[in-house]
Parts: sequence; structure tokens; C-alpha cells
Amino acid sequence: MAERSKRKVDVLTMALVTALPRGHPEYARFSPFPVHAWVVHHEDGPILFDTGIGVGNPYIDTHYRPKITELPHALRRVGLAISDLVAVVISHLHFDHCGQMRDLDIPTYVQDAELEASAEEGYTVSEWATIAPELVRTLHGDTEIASGVTALATPGHSPGHQSLLVELGDHLILLGAQCAFGAEELLTGSPVASNLHSSDWAAAAASSLERIRSLAPVAVHLSHDARITEITRGS
Repeated sequence: MAERSKRKVDVLTMALVTALPRGHPEYARFSPFPVHAWVVHHEDGPILFDTGIGVGNPYIDTHYRPKITELPHALRRVGLAISDLVAVVISHLHFDHCGQMRDLDIPTYVQDAELEASAEEGYTVSEWATIAPELVRTLHGDTEIASGVTALATPGHSPGHQSLLVELGDHLILLGAQCAFGAEELLTGSPVASNLHSSDWAAAAASSLERIRSLAPVAVHLSHDARITEITRGS
């Protein structure tokens, strides 16, 4: 318990997305949004969750116009270097979550369903999403990857989306990534259509939100919303 009480989570702001391409479901309602990653300071060593947007892709640079923080700089702000990290967990393989993953030479945890989905043409930026075979740690549903740190399968936004549940002292933090785009979805338990992989994934997304809500009390962090949502019993 003493070691658990020393754990903490730091939020890394990896980018600000300042545009969307025409045809994106949120194009008409767009306002700039952040891209977050997180570091779990753990007794076995720091664990990174997501890696933000990569650098130098002409399509992403033109159509999303991200203001990027490169990973070494983001880590330096919380007193770490890339060499300190012991593992990285990837919520899903969309370009804004795995973009700086190739700079890492550490075990990389991803769901099998996500690896399969990422092979589809147009799903992601392939050079950012490719994991070296010797580094990949394929997960098949919920898996504890370190003491008190559990990957939870939360599909809906993508087929193999996963969140990260962290036990900190006497409370829980859920790093929800993009299980929801905004806090309102968590509070109501109702996913928005524009955050779904497709309409066929609405039921899976709703089930994932209900799983998260059932963890109450828990504080939930999201990739693209700076608000931390407190899920309480009976909410």
C-alpha cells in the first residue's frame, strides 16, 4: 500500500488540433481541441499512455494543422526522459494517439482487435502505427499490465480501443482516451455518433461507457477534453 500511495498520473498535452478536413463529421461544429497523453508514475517505472501526433506528414499538417509538442519536451516538463519509460500503452492506433510511438524502444501494449483494424487502408498513418514485432505486446481484452494498472477493453470509437485503469492510493483514475470525445458522454452514458467507428459500433460504445460509469467513484481523463469527469455512485 505504501508503494501504491506514491503513484501519480501526469497529463501531457501533446498537441492542439486547429483545423479539420472537409468531410469530417465535426467539421461544421469545429473548435480547436487538445491531444493528451499521460504518464503513470509507478513503482516498476514510468508507463506512458498514448504518444500524440507525429511530425512531418503533409496531409495531417495541411488538414489538421496541429501545434505539436514532441515527446522528449513533454516528458521533460514532468521530470522524465524517454529513457526513463518502461512501457507504453496505446489506446488505439489512430494517427493522433500513436504518432510518436516509433521514437520508443520499449514494450508496447495494444489490443489485438486494434492491430487488425489498423491494417485497413485509410485507418491511420501506417508509418506511425507500425510496431516492431519484438516490442508489441498483444492484449486480448482486459489485462493487468503492472500492479494496479489494468488495460480495459472499451471499443466503440475504434474496434480495439482500450482505456487504462490506475489504482492510486485509495482512489481510482481511468484514463479513458477517446472512449468519449467530451465529458457529456460520460455523464449521460450516451455516445455521440461522430465519435463512433461506425454506426454499427453504437451499442459497443454505450456498453463501454456503462463499464466506466460502473467503476464509480472514479476520475476519468479524456484525450480531447481537458475536463476531468468525476463519476460518483448513483450518477
